Amino acid sequence: MKIKLKLFYTLLTFFMMTDVSLACYAKNVPCDQRIKKGYMNYPNKLDRGYATKYKWHLATFMQDELHLANYTIKEDPTGTSPINIIEDFSPIKGHCGTAGHFWKEAKIKIGEGTTDCNSNRLRLELAMNKDIRTGKKAKELWVGYYFYVPDTPENFTDPLLQPYITQFYSSNKRGGQNRGGYAPQFSASIYNGKLSIGGMPAIDKENLKGKWHKVEWHVRYSKKMDGFVKVYVNDELKVNRTGFQTSKHSHVEIKYGSYSHPEYTNGVYPEGYQFPSHTIYFAGFSIDKSRAKLKVNNIK
Repeated sequence: MKIKLKLFYTLLTFFMMTDVSLACYAKNVPCDQRIKKGYMNYPNKLDRGYATKYKWHLATFMQDELHLANYTIKEDPTGTSPINIIEDFSPIKGHCGTAGHFWKEAKIKIGEGTTDCNSNRLRLELAMNKDIRTGKKAKELWVGYYFYVPDTPENFTDPLLQPYITQFYSSNKRGGQNRGGYAPQFSASIYNGKLSIGGMPAIDKENLKGKWHKVEWHVRYSKKMDGFVKVYVNDELKVNRTGFQTSKHSHVEIKYGSYSHPEYTNGVYPEGYQFPSHTIYFAGFSIDKSRAKLKVNNIK
């Protein structure tokens, strides 16, 4: 009996010291989503449906630079998320990783070449370690997530801050995006205070902040003229592009988070301008072969 009690208190002390969230048990969050010390910025502990087998990393940040990447997995601070465990993307002004753009493909030494640090970008987004193969035959994928823009002072008040929050890139098996181009490209961005998807307004400025929004992408990747991109926002079809070539290469890479690039907005920036710190939350990001299996449609 004493041995069992000793084991119990040892395990209890361990859980308290390693900051395992007891709420993960109380709210039926799957075990692979428990918040553990050492995993607060470890995205591969999350269940992503079909895409769980694909590993993810913080783009441009090396392992020893993760303290600069203000990304955390935590319990929902809003109290209104349909999914209790959320991802917090809070890029900090002036912070960036030193991994150069396409440094692997171009065989450029880390810290040299074009980086976010020397090209006036601000990026904090998750990218896939291994791209999804689309192949010669048409292939359909569903991507779903909730996102939330906190309505707090200074968060997205700078009119020059207009980041991409989701990106889909076609790429080659060898050479990635920078060999043969990366078109077609599909994206969602916060543009002029609104959610814009493929250049079309999806959520207006009055309703963007302070609310969780559900986004579902349905993409048919095809090298013929029978591809399509359909996007549902809060269960309403907002984008419906059909009958075009959606794949020119063999693979697709998906990214999400926040990526600000001055050339995308064609804005005029003050001398020495840097994108400001800001925050976006994501919850339940997953990729699957059917809409019904997306994590946003399987909330317990």
